[in-house]
Amino acid sequence: ICNNLCHQQQQQQRRQQHNTIMASRKSFNVSVPQGQPGYDEVAASPFIGDQREDGGDEPSISSSSDQEDSSSDEEKDIQKMVRCQRLPKRCTLRVCLFSCCLGFAVCLVLTMVALLLVGRQLVNLAANRQNVQDRHITPVQFPRYNSCGGCKPGYKSDKELEACTHPCFTLRYVLDWERLAEEAGFKLVFFPSRPGPQGEKPINISAWWLPPPASARDPATAPRVVALHGLASNNNHCGVQASCFLLRQLGYGCLAPSVRDYGFSGPSSHPHTMTWGYDYHLDLLGAWDYAVNDPDGELGGALSDEKVAIMGFSKGALGAANAFAVEPRIPGAWFDSGPYCGLHGMIANSIKRYLGILTPLVTEVVWWGANLASETPIDYYHPLEMLAKCSGPARYVAISQGMFDNVVPVEEGRRAAFLLGGLPECYKLRTYTPPEYCNGATHHQEMWEFADETRTVMCHFFREVFGEPFLPCPPSLPSYQVWQSPSHLPRDTPPISNAFE
Repeated sequence: ICNNLCHQQQQQQRRQQHNTIMASRKSFNVSVPQGQPGYDEVAASPFIGDQREDGGDEPSISSSSDQEDSSSDEEKDIQKMVRCQRLPKRCTLRVCLFSCCLGFAVCLVLTMVALLLVGRQLVNLAANRQNVQDRHITPVQFPRYNSCGGCKPGYKSDKELEACTHPCFTLRYVLDWERLAEEAGFKLVFFPSRPGPQGEKPINISAWWLPPPASARDPATAPRVVALHGLASNNNHCGVQASCFLLRQLGYGCLAPSVRDYGFSGPSSHPHTMTWGYDYHLDLLGAWDYAVNDPDGELGGALSDEKVAIMGFSKGALGAANAFAVEPRIPGAWFDSGPYCGLHGMIANSIKRYLGILTPLVTEVVWWGANLASETPIDYYHPLEMLAKCSGPARYVAISQGMFDNVVPVEEGRRAAFLLGGLPECYKLRTYTPPEYCNGATHHQEMWEFADETRTVMCHFFREVFGEPFLPCPPSLPSYQVWQSPSHLPRDTPPISNAFE
């Protein structure tokens, strides 16, 4: 822009000055040699600098042909000087400054609009339904239709399963998962959520009831775990279904709800908005109430509060943390890879390593865009703030997150662990941070990449939660784990020391 404007001004000034000089020459019809009166006025022009070759001392009136030759020579000199003449600096600087300011303003406006659109997408319900598993897939079908560990959704033969699960886990894992699902069975149940934070009516929530196999424990008396899925998903969620497979092997029942607007659950009061810390935890609490009371007799009977725990994965861990903070009767909770600081904290923690001091500014613009598009408050509840306001007695909390997680910043888990670990009168903290990294995946995949370790950690944790320290973790269960940290990990796994950079 600067070059074009300057070039146009230069061309215009050259034409004007050239026309003025030529008109003056024709009007006087004389040539003024160097050194004579009148020469200084002409030579002072920035477009005339060559001297005449004849070096005459007196001005003279030339003949018509001499005047034409002289005029022709001077025209060439003028044209030559015009091509070499530069625009005054003050004009160039002014135009360039204006152009730079204009360009900066345009870029700033475009950047602001882009960031506002990013914020809008983060709470747009339609945009966050694209990766949802088919809600019609049953728990018996799920092992073959799963998209875990690099597999694509859809039915797969044994050969196809073996190919897509390699090298993260084995075909035996999937076959045993399928066999247990067929043996133990399942039910689709419905129940109301708890009322909304601002008086909204309860929502009808759907869930898979996944009892333990009778060979492991009586389903009617077995403790239960309510497992909540993550972002843009439903209860046909890899983390939920795979973890429930391991829990059922241990003799625990699993209730897996779909939050409002997902799965078979009813529509919310915000049909266009996906909230974060507003009301999804109320769906989990409705499921916990149902697992405790069993009002329809579908689960085998009611249990005491101490026999029903919760767990959540990714954004579901945010919901689980809110539920755990709101309901003090829940005896224990497993949080896996959760964004505990809500959407605002997720934005800031995700970009700060790239933008540095610009992080607060960019975060607020994206956050503003999200709030403009949202039909409800987004981070209405802040779980870490609520969990910090505790008085005991101490309850059990497990925080699990892969040390290479590139979906939810590891800083989120670290912050939660530091907070809860510093409140021993309120929480008995357990942590599990395996080096999850297989087929490029790093986010809550320990339940199939490190299946044996995860099952053992879950066993010890939930034995404590349910007051069953006398029950050993079964040593006779099948072994599925291919990889062992730190000596034997999948190819391309980063060095474990990188997790602390």
